[in-house]
Amino acid sequence: MTGKSFFSVEKVPEARSGGATQAETCVYNERLVVSLVRRYGQLSKVDLTRLTGLAPQTITTIVNRAETAELLCRREPLRGRIGQPSVPYALNPSAAYAFGLKIDHRSADLALIDFVGNVIAFEQTTYDYPMPDDIMAFAKAATARSLRRHRSVPRERIAGLGIASPFYLSHWEDDLGAPAGRFDAWRHIDIRASLDDGFAWPVYLFNDATVAASGELMFGSGLGRPDFLYLFVGHHVGAGLVLEHHLVPGRNRLAGAIGELPVYMTEGSNARSIMLKDCASLKALADALPERERDRIWSSQADWGVLDPSVATWTDAAAEGLSQLVRSAVALLDIDSVIIDGAVPVVVRRELAKATRRKLARVIVGRPQPFEVIEGTLGSAAPVIGGASIPLLIKYSNDRDLLFKD
Repeated sequence: MTGKSFFSVEKVPEARSGGATQAETCVYNERLVVSLVRRYGQLSKVDLTRLTGLAPQTITTIVNRAETAELLCRREPLRGRIGQPSVPYALNPSAAYAFGLKIDHRSADLALIDFVGNVIAFEQTTYDYPMPDDIMAFAKAATARSLRRHRSVPRERIAGLGIASPFYLSHWEDDLGAPAGRFDAWRHIDIRASLDDGFAWPVYLFNDATVAASGELMFGSGLGRPDFLYLFVGHHVGAGLVLEHHLVPGRNRLAGAIGELPVYMTEGSNARSIMLKDCASLKALADALPERERDRIWSSQADWGVLDPSVATWTDAAAEGLSQLVRSAVALLDIDSVIIDGAVPVVVRRELAKATRRKLARVIVGRPQPFEVIEGTLGSAAPVIGGASIPLLIKYSNDRDLLFKD
């Protein structure tokens, strides 16, 4: 590593304590500039000098290098101010690309996105049960088709493939009512390593809710927010955490596994403890719906049509469970916002956020900053877009953990 590019530094050898070399510090500063431009939309060299505290000459060198590498592009000068016109810089959408693969209980999605999150190509396959061989075959074929259809995408600018998947898929047998032994294949395969062997780019695997939070951090409602808890309502319910503009996947990449946390539901004068996934997941909703309406939850995530009254009951129960979780997170982490998204129609997401906001308004008070409950922007596409965001995050962000830790 020479420090002359924005690409990955080598892993820290085990004997090192994790300190940063001069080359690594140079790369960190370069990535910091790119990350700040992403966060603010566009910035001038003067703005970057003020935000980073680096010397003007250093900023000029970094910005010029990023422009030469086609990571940043100049915008029209801002006139009408005292002194020379200010020249802002923005991200170049064609600077880099990445693939995302989402694995769910009913479908797999593959997407190709550009540097600013625009979806260039998208494919989906459905199945009765998620089998690793079928999913890998789909991923390889869909990737090849995407590249053939979009020959203008330079292969050398593809940062990698990010997989968004629930962990421990071998445990889904009972959950999906599958025949005994149907999911045994997941016990003997490393899908990340298997796909990595067949791709020319690095392959990463993270929990689906974690990468959905990454997508929101880089391209959605989380852009520019220093801290937030991200909640994704899918087949199960999961979470992602962002602190100081950085994604926190956890040491074992299991942060946000909230489905089995206990919450309390009040029924008349009685309160009972249940797991969060039993009130705030789409599986909980599907179990409460008449059998004739259950498939609509999975097959038509953009529009459920005329909603059964059970949806309103589920929304209230889900909001109650989520609000209890958020209260604990606020007390522990001192965060000022939560983003709620899911594989649900916009109208359902809006009602879920509204109900959660109403329940929290009575209990989260007296904070220096008003607490916000915000709707996500990516919806059912959050995991696959989030998966694609991971290679871009790893390769181009100023995340200290990703840069300086083995």
